[in-house]
Amino acid sequence: MAQREDRFKFVWNNSQDGLLLSVLGGKVLAANPAFCSMGNVSEKLLQENGLQYLFPNSDTFETIRKEIAEKMKLNDDIKVVREIVMPLSSGDKEIEVSISKMKESFEGKVMFLNVFRDISKKKAYEKGLKIAKEKAEEVSHMKSNIISNMSHEIRTPLNGILGSTEYIIQTRSEDKELLEHLNIIKESGERLLHTITNFLDLSSLESDELNIVLENTNVNDFISKILINHKSIGIKKGILVTSKFLTKPFEAAIERKYLQIIVNNIVGNSVKYSETGLIQVVVEKIEDQLVIKVHDQGIGISKDYLDKLFFPFEQESKGFSRKFEGSGLGLAITKHLIEKLNGQIQVESEKGNGTLVRISLPLYK
Repeated sequence: MAQREDRFKFVWNNSQDGLLLSVLGGKVLAANPAFCSMGNVSEKLLQENGLQYLFPNSDTFETIRKEIAEKMKLNDDIKVVREIVMPLSSGDKEIEVSISKMKESFEGKVMFLNVFRDISKKKAYEKGLKIAKEKAEEVSHMKSNIISNMSHEIRTPLNGILGSTEYIIQTRSEDKELLEHLNIIKESGERLLHTITNFLDLSSLESDELNIVLENTNVNDFISKILINHKSIGIKKGILVTSKFLTKPFEAAIERKYLQIIVNNIVGNSVKYSETGLIQVVVEKIEDQLVIKVHDQGIGISKDYLDKLFFPFEQESKGFSRKFEGSGLGLAITKHLIEKLNGQIQVESEKGNGTLVRISLPLYK
């Protein structure tokens, strides 16, 4: 028994939480040092004046006391936990108070163990986080608007430049020297347009403005049409881009726009980072999933860089020594879109030995 009392006294005196024994009505039997420090009051004063001594306004104390008493009576609870603002002499503090009925009684009255935990710092931290989150969202929204407006202002004249260049190419096909320069303008313009589009897509992703629109589609036919351009670019580089559909033509509800971006980015990367060889695109339906595998014989990816593969603006080759063009946004956008569609992407690669990308996306009827 003596050991038990010693343990109780140790906990009572060293607890970081304020502990207080009281009886129905607010009479204080005992208060530990942590509670006295929290309220900037002595145990003797509390015992003489009761819990209401802590509240300059007696109505505030009475309101809280009645509310807790009713809650315990209504639910027949033996414990009530509530957050309250206590106007202590040391200043207003947000307190989490836990009140438990005890088996023992005092002079025929119900006895309570009250545990007071100062959560002022926690609440201030949470409030700070909320304010920081709101400001970050405001900045992100403003950034998205700026990028969107700038992209529009750049793309509009750029489309005019590309359109005019294409027209001159068609009408001056006999002037070889002029065509050579025009093709450089066209390729550079298309590269710039692609970069701007990626910035705009990333901005939309970060602001979570993407809307999923499912359309009933012949999936095999849709992907075949996307691959036509990549096959053409591959031929120019001396690369063979093949497609194989393991499932007979089928229809499903898909997000066409996002699937097109995903396929373009993955297959486009394979073409970009391959100098010779074969790129195989395999498409199949496995239960309710669309599975696309893209296997190339390109330069591959080092083990160290695989962990950074989907970070925005990250590229394995950097600086002026970069061999391949690009903004480093394509894979970040692709991964975000796949996750938005509740799909998965897996990448297996080895430096110098090509890359295998496996994408799975849910299909809807």
